[in-house]
Amino acid sequence: MHPVSWLALSLGCTALAQIAFKLYFKSRKWWVLAATIGVFMLVPFTTYNALKGLPLATVYVATAASQLLVVLLSLAFMGERYSTRQYFGFVLVLAGIVLYNS
Repeated sequence: MHPVSWLALSLGCTALAQIAFKLYFKSRKWWVLAATIGVFMLVPFTTYNALKGLPLATVYVATAASQLLVVLLSLAFMGERYSTRQYFGFVLVLAGIVLYNS
C-alpha cells in the first residue's frame, strides 16, 4: 500500500477511536471501550508504515488533521456544535497543514 494511504488510514483510525471513546462515555458499554482500544492499537502500525515512505515532518504535521476529522465526525454523528471562534481555529489548523506541506 502507498505511504499516503497508510497515513490516511492512521489519521482515520485516530479520529475514529476518539469518537468511539466519546461514545463510550455516553453509553458506558464495555464493548464500545474494547472497540476503541482495538482501533487505537492499529495507529502505531499504520503510522509506522506511513513513515517507511514519508518524511517524519510530513507525518507529524499531518497528525493535526486527525483533530479536524474528529470535529467533522462529531458534527456528523454526535450532533456536537461549535462556535464561530472554534471554526476559525479549525481553519487555522488546516491552513498550517497546507502551508507546511506545500
